[in-house]
Amino acid sequence: MNIRIKYGCNMTVAEFQDILDLDIRIFGNEILTNEGMALKRFLKFRDGFIAAYAEDLLMGFLGFFNVTTAVYERGALKQEYIDDDLSDTEIRPLQKCAGNHILLFDHVVGESFRHQGVSKQLVESTRDFLSRKHQAGYPIARIFSYAITPNGNAILSSLGGREIWTRDDITFFEIDKEIFLRQV
Repeated sequence: MNIRIKYGCNMTVAEFQDILDLDIRIFGNEILTNEGMALKRFLKFRDGFIAAYAEDLLMGFLGFFNVTTAVYERGALKQEYIDDDLSDTEIRPLQKCAGNHILLFDHVVGESFRHQGVSKQLVESTRDFLSRKHQAGYPIARIFSYAITPNGNAILSSLGGREIWTRDDITFFEIDKEIFLRQV
């Protein structure tokens, strides 16, 4: 199967709506707790979406954001689950010569495309994008994420993630940036 990768900076709002539709099909309507917030986040940080297509059919996507230090601290120290309550004011463009805190936000592959290498291509594309940015003077200070399924735990562990806390079936992972960005 030929997988084509498309980066968020080249996506239209309609293509982003397809991403939301896939997210809803997999996780249900409750993911959109703040109406319109997902679009606001996308418009503020388009770079943070990487999608996989077969022809014009969306197979899956990986979403990430550069967030303020306070978002990371709320998650790591206060054991707060940051999801659709993440506001657009907590997202910022990648900062030149400043520490960037990357929240791996969503990793979704359509059910009919699983076990075909889509997830791996999304992760590799994300790694390459962030590594290029890091090398270009946008230093990545931290990478972190939340797992809400056992499969999510396994994926984040395989990416160099270290479990910091677990509560109510949600696990906070700090991801080793050197491993993730392939600097080791």
